[in-house]
Amino acid sequence: MKIAFVFPPMWTPHSDGSLQIWNREVTTRLSKSCDVLVYAGHPGVSSVPLDDTVDGVQYRRYSTRWDNRFLKRLQSIHRTLGIRRPLYSTDLWYAFYALKVAFDIRKQGCDLVHVYYYPQFANLIKRLNPNLRVILNNHGESMYRVKYTNIKKRLGKIDLVVSCSDFITKYTCDTFPEVAHRCTTVPMGLSPDRYSQHRHKVSPDDPSPRRLLSVSRIAPEKGIHVLLEAFELIARADPHATLTLVGPEWIAPREDIVDLCLDKAVAAGLDPFYKGSYLLQLKQKLSPEAAKRVTFAGLVAHSDVPAYYANSDIYVSATLHESFGMSVIEAMAAGLPVVAPRVKAFEDLISDGRTGLLVEEINPSAIAAAVLKLFKNPELRKSISCAGREMVCAQFSWDTISSSLLQLYREVLGAQRASLDCAECVRE
Repeated sequence: MKIAFVFPPMWTPHSDGSLQIWNREVTTRLSKSCDVLVYAGHPGVSSVPLDDTVDGVQYRRYSTRWDNRFLKRLQSIHRTLGIRRPLYSTDLWYAFYALKVAFDIRKQGCDLVHVYYYPQFANLIKRLNPNLRVILNNHGESMYRVKYTNIKKRLGKIDLVVSCSDFITKYTCDTFPEVAHRCTTVPMGLSPDRYSQHRHKVSPDDPSPRRLLSVSRIAPEKGIHVLLEAFELIARADPHATLTLVGPEWIAPREDIVDLCLDKAVAAGLDPFYKGSYLLQLKQKLSPEAAKRVTFAGLVAHSDVPAYYANSDIYVSATLHESFGMSVIEAMAAGLPVVAPRVKAFEDLISDGRTGLLVEEINPSAIAAAVLKLFKNPELRKSISCAGREMVCAQFSWDTISSSLLQLYREVLGAQRASLDCAECVRE
């Protein structure tokens, strides 16, 4: 089986982003039984080759210089005309890149192509390669929130729509019921052994678990301001509690996340945080006493993150929106009990009271109460820790995910062969 993966052209596939990690882990495993190649944009740096092979996976890169120039001009025209539609929803989004990939896939003789994010890419590749099986991988909610060009018609030509969580799959099915039978979930994952090496062992005899951890971008929709309000309450109740925040300040365009994915009232509440540095506002709001016990660790290499889990006692999130929840399953794998809000992605991951504690969204008091409950109850900490780790190891290992994906590929190709056999019978 020969499989092509089409990576978003404006990102490098070799970095610590969640999609990059998913792509690297899955393609490396698939390459042991399949021919795998990944298409990506070329950054225009001489040190990066156009073609190379890494861990058994062939990478083919194409320059996006003309796409970038064209899109910059198009963005200017949109602003002048007052058009608010995001460029990535149009057929013009990196169209030259998509064309080059589509023609090369034909030359390569691929059996199946796996396209990340963009339905217009998947549709173009399918049109130029009508006998090719095409899978669209939806790692977020944009497909049912943004008006892509002729989206319903185009989804009807795609062989399988994969989403990173059950709640996104459900929304896709509800929004496009005509393709619901071709929608499924393939989640994010991890290597449990990597976290076992740094695993935090919860002991019922430990009288003072006080080290809190949160791993995410420092951005308004991640609810860091809510978490810090909760920590103020925790700090007053326990003089030894500390909080470490791992992640850089990185603010996504408001229209790409907040305006698309959040309730209007919730989105309006975030308005002040988009005026100036969000990180600076957070630090200024902290009381002097709490500030002494909060550490902003900033950007940390993904390989170094397990050590932070090992040096913490409880994982806490206050996010207002999440497509999956990578850091939650990492914390579980490391043996940390988790406190998280009832956003839909977390409701899929956490069984309240068994594998974690779910609390009301945007509620600092509820977060503080859940954390203090875990402080005082070592048996509950231990039971949640064990159940969470067991669940993650069973469902979210990269080996499990790669095997499931390979089975999906075989089913899609099997359906194609059955269809061709049926057509042959009709002709006879």
